[in-house]
Amino acid sequence: MIRVGIPRALLYYQYYPGWKTFFEAMGAETVVSPPTNKAIFAAGNSRAVAETCLPVKLFFGHVISLADKCDYMFIPVMRSLGGKAYHCSKFVGLPDMTKALVPECPPILDPEVDLTEGRHRLRHTIHSLGRHFSSDKVRIETAVEEAESPFGLSK
Repeated sequence: MIRVGIPRALLYYQYYPGWKTFFEAMGAETVVSPPTNKAIFAAGNSRAVAETCLPVKLFFGHVISLADKCDYMFIPVMRSLGGKAYHCSKFVGLPDMTKALVPECPPILDPEVDLTEGRHRLRHTIHSLGRHFSSDKVRIETAVEEAESPFGLSK
């Protein structure tokens, strides 16, 4: 079974119920990093430059703690959660920064999430993500539908 790592940090973990539902419907196991602790902080702090904010340093520590426990790391590009609110550039750049700073990280699944583009675009993005696990369009659609409620996307 394919294992997908989800760092227990920032918005990645906040939306965990939806992603877990989706990945499990696609036949993958989700693996979550442990709660933040001193070792996770130390690992993340050792990879980031001094100017990096604490939440991002912690994020790197969570990724490092999962690196040898999963086949893929799930780090979507969380551009906006709606309205005119956009995330900081370091947050948006986490997939690329992770690739550069955590070379032991498994391949990163990094779909772009931008709720200013609407529900239809998010569904399309999740469909595209499903193609990493199956070419069966019905299976992917079923997984998207199962994940809609935890994401708050239900009609």
